[in-house]
Amino acid sequence: MAKRGQTSGVPKPKTPSEPTTGATPPAKPNPRLQPRLMQSYRSKAEREALVQRRLLLGLGILGAVVAVLVIGALIVDQVITPSQNAVIVNGDAITVGEFQDEVRLTRALRNYEINNAVAQYQSFGIGNDQIIEFLQSQPPFSTWINESQVPDQLGNTVLNQIIDDTLVRQQAEALGITVTDEDIDAQIEDFFGYDPIAASGTATPTSEPSITPTPIVSPTASPTLPPTATPEATAEATIDATPTISVTAAPTNTAVPTLNPTEIAEQYVEVRDDVLGSIRSLAGIDDTLLRRHFETLALREALTESLSAEMGTTAPFVNARLIVVATSDEANTIIASLEAGESFAELARANSTDESAANGGELDWVTLENIESTYGADLSAAVAEAAIGDTIGPVTTTTSTYAIMQVRGREERDMDEQAQDAQKSDTFEAFLDSTREAAAIERFNTWIDYIPSSPALVVQGLG
Repeated sequence: MAKRGQTSGVPKPKTPSEPTTGATPPAKPNPRLQPRLMQSYRSKAEREALVQRRLLLGLGILGAVVAVLVIGALIVDQVITPSQNAVIVNGDAITVGEFQDEVRLTRALRNYEINNAVAQYQSFGIGNDQIIEFLQSQPPFSTWINESQVPDQLGNTVLNQIIDDTLVRQQAEALGITVTDEDIDAQIEDFFGYDPIAASGTATPTSEPSITPTPIVSPTASPTLPPTATPEATAEATIDATPTISVTAAPTNTAVPTLNPTEIAEQYVEVRDDVLGSIRSLAGIDDTLLRRHFETLALREALTESLSAEMGTTAPFVNARLIVVATSDEANTIIASLEAGESFAELARANSTDESAANGGELDWVTLENIESTYGADLSAAVAEAAIGDTIGPVTTTTSTYAIMQVRGREERDMDEQAQDAQKSDTFEAFLDSTREAAAIERFNTWIDYIPSSPALVVQGLG
């Protein structure tokens, strides 16, 4: 059989060396292009890696900058700013940090006193609306509530108090006046209204020491009182009713067990420690700063007594009637009416803005010192020179109103304890005013943006 006849008729498989008829043979790799392709691939990968490295480096730098800024801000707020001076008084520097401690302490002390006042009014059966009205209209509570929501006012008040306290300490040191721990404790007892002498007597104790005051509360306990409506503060809530506070309708008090002197003293110590601990906690201060506050009060009292040591127990008194009006035209009209024979008492009731108006302008017997401190030195001097029966005025008062006064008697009289205390206070305030005017006081603006807003004023039991 021939070879042709021995074939199977199936095409032979193609071998790589046998290209298909009519097909384009595959291009052979160019040995010159191979390095370029590899280099191009490596260059792209390297560029991407470089971009990633740069991105990570940028993020790292940004994070480092942010961290530096945060740390820097913390250093400024916590280290640099608190160490800056807020005021210098005769060379004694008070730092922003010390100023902030005083602001927080002031807030905490006011918080306690307002809450304690509310608790006392409620114990008399006075309604919450009346209490709110009273707090918003009567100093010092109205001032405290307003300042608690107007930081600049509170900051300025505290700074002025720091200046006065520093002057008191400087003057006390110059005069060799010191106080003891017992004097400081006495100021704390006065703050709580506790009289250990009265408590040790045989009289039945009542609410004398205010031994169950409202404790200082956290800012989540009850609603915050709105501020009084003054140009500086915006009150968000108003009270429609304007009742006057009266205790005549108070219910009969429930009898309470009589405590012996030892029990009263123990109760006072318990309340004192609890409240002072709360004040320290809320203000973020230690006991040293808190006792320094009461030490300054003791020094102020000791300095007052020293300045008044030579003061006698008698003073010139005058028996007088008074009319106070807003303008000089009103005052001149009233003087003309008096000269025409009209009643001084009736004119006082109809026109005077002074609290004596309801009594026909009667002041009864008052000291010249009292007239000066209440209405001004000009009126006091005019009264001292007036003859008995004279009507003087109009005289401008310290509140820029106009006074008309009728002098009906003058004599030297013994002062009661209240009058002596008032004269001592006036003597001290005059001394402090003159000391402040002569002092080298340098104020800085470093404290303005760093007035603490805590602890918040929260009044318990009015919600």
